Amino acid sequence: MIKCIGLILNTFPYSESSLILKVITWEHGLISIIAKGIRRKQGTLMRFGEYEFQLYPPKEEGLYLLKDHSLIRDFSTYPSPQSWTVADCGLELFSKILYPQPDNREYYTLITEYLKYLQKTKHNGILIFWRMFSRLLKMMGVPLNLSTCSICNQERALIAYNPSGEHICNDCKMNLPFEHGFRALNPNAQKIITLLPQIGNHLSEIKITQKDITEINELFLFHYAAMQKQNLKLKSLNVLCQFYP
Repeated sequence: MIKCIGLILNTFPYSESSLILKVITWEHGLISIIAKGIRRKQGTLMRFGEYEFQLYPPKEEGLYLLKDHSLIRDFSTYPSPQSWTVADCGLELFSKILYPQPDNREYYTLITEYLKYLQKTKHNGILIFWRMFSRLLKMMGVPLNLSTCSICNQERALIAYNPSGEHICNDCKMNLPFEHGFRALNPNAQKIITLLPQIGNHLSEIKITQKDITEINELFLFHYAAMQKQNLKLKSLNVLCQFYP
């Protein structure tokens, strides 16, 4: 028997009465649990719920078997639909990455602190998502340094990025013999990435557009793909764009 604390990132129907749970745990990182018969019971397990689980170790297909559970914290309530969607983005992101085993607790703390912060944030929660994503990349050993040009390695304001995961300053862009597929960051997006390390102090003063979201999302996702050698697709980010002009 195994006891562990975990946050449910996603649930999937399994037969008429059971669920498969994708859970990030304090002790074991990302695991999958089969909860047999749970759909027939009242108070079924839910996404955004942090639970103490009692589990039987995996025997088939790498699935832990749920014996019992008790709710610790409910992270499903937010001050606005926008904030809920940003929280959903975080769960989707954490459900798709691999966690180095020794660092499970750091990842667990990052996602739960992120959700707690969003429960106090009504507007512009996507800024908190980008800050969390930046911290996550650093923990994974592939930091996205938003203050340093990929070409000259100098601390400069970044004005463009490309699908290869590079981001460059104005001087380097002007000196490139070819465009190399670089896409310009608009001035507001440039301001946002400059403020990102202290973005919690600027939530109320920044106006965000869909153009900003598209550019900064691409900046992060291109970097992830270049470093991890695989694309990362987050459907919830597309939903989030609908909240902005």
